[in-house]
Amino acid sequence: MATDFKADSHANAQIISYNLYGETVCASAARISTTRGDALEIFQNASDREKNQNLIRKVLASGHASVIEHMTFTIALRNVSVFIEEFFIEHRLASYTVKSRRYVDYSQQGYYIPADLSKDARNLYQSYMNPLFDAYHALLNLNIPKEDARFLLPYAFHSNFYCTLNARELIHIIQAARHGKYHNPPELQAIADQLETQLNSLFPFLQARKFPRLFDENPARENAETKSIQYHCNYPVFLTEQEAGLVSVLQSPANPDQILKAAYQIANPGAINKTARPSETANPGEHDKISDPDWREFIKSQLQSTSQYSRARELEQLAYTFRIQDITLSGVTHLVRHRMQSPVIPPIPSVSLDRFILPESVQSNPDAAKIYQTSIENAANIRARAFEIPEFEHYRAYFALSGNLVNVMTTMNARELEVFIRLRTCQRAQWEIRHIAVRALDLLRRNFPDLFHLYGPACYTTGACPEGRLTCGQAREVIARFQP
Repeated sequence: MATDFKADSHANAQIISYNLYGETVCASAARISTTRGDALEIFQNASDREKNQNLIRKVLASGHASVIEHMTFTIALRNVSVFIEEFFIEHRLASYTVKSRRYVDYSQQGYYIPADLSKDARNLYQSYMNPLFDAYHALLNLNIPKEDARFLLPYAFHSNFYCTLNARELIHIIQAARHGKYHNPPELQAIADQLETQLNSLFPFLQARKFPRLFDENPARENAETKSIQYHCNYPVFLTEQEAGLVSVLQSPANPDQILKAAYQIANPGAINKTARPSETANPGEHDKISDPDWREFIKSQLQSTSQYSRARELEQLAYTFRIQDITLSGVTHLVRHRMQSPVIPPIPSVSLDRFILPESVQSNPDAAKIYQTSIENAANIRARAFEIPEFEHYRAYFALSGNLVNVMTTMNARELEVFIRLRTCQRAQWEIRHIAVRALDLLRRNFPDLFHLYGPACYTTGACPEGRLTCGQAREVIARFQP
């Protein structure tokens, strides 16, 4: 297979949906604090569009931007680079659904080709990209799983996804594209232009460029940050599945059981035993006595509930900070899909490009291993030449591979950890994120066994597999594996 993709001129971001009467709702929200009448009456009386727009402009000018959070948009992002996808999903006040790289063949999906490259630079760029797609296709022909072959895909490959967010976050994204840490690549600027043009056409009163600036332009700081980035082009280093994805706990609550007990008592006043009010002859100080609630049984009942509406707020009081060493860029996308966390991820242009995952499926197949390693080594040689050319200054991120390894850090509370561990320790989860989840759970069980021995995949916590016909069929073995 000889790959020859044409220059990309079709990457776009299209607003495909927005909520009915969004403008009217925002104006009603701006009035509700100071206007007589109930919420429905205020909405029904907000029929003058010009007055609504003027009011929203006035409220925004005074700094009260929350009113436009009632206006929502859904965006279809078509054939943008995965680098653009990475930029978007870092904004966590939004919902994303992405075309899967575990199940979809990306051999012919194409990749971003900068339009402003000279002929020689473009030829060099394509001599880097095309062989990687050919090697990816060759691995699939050797029956290597798509989820492992994808580690060869460069960060220029096309991604397609949906994003739903409110107007305030959309403006935030446009501003971040223009002035944030990733503002240099022309592709990102083009996507920001498209979104801003559509937003101004639909709702001119919003005017993203006139919105209060969320990012300060500081050329001196930007230049300092750019100079501090070092691009690694050394001989490739390959890590096995067991060597990569190491997890450590950097911070955990000192007294988690006391915190849970206190939270339980506040959320469940019935757990407090009130004695009779002391009489005049009773000993002073014998007032209400707090019993020792069995919060363990309460938490267990929450975890074993099949209802998605259980609200174990008590668990949110326990925060844990993890360092994950040598996770692939593909693995990062699995991690950050969990929105209720605080991840710290290195900028893609600063990623060391000489460290790679070597999945077991490839390692155990001599033909696949040769294709995999040779293609990465050849790519490293071309990349070293490309990085000496000034034309590629704004395009270095596209040379990263999905199998490059990075270090990340994240903080989650115990409630989000329950969701993360339940989903990611499942046998059907992608192997890399599953290894990380299992390692994290092992550390948590050592830290607070009373709670985290209750955590595990759904078959372990509820006794039933939610996967239906896609079940792994090994529930008994999996349950036994997670028993204390």
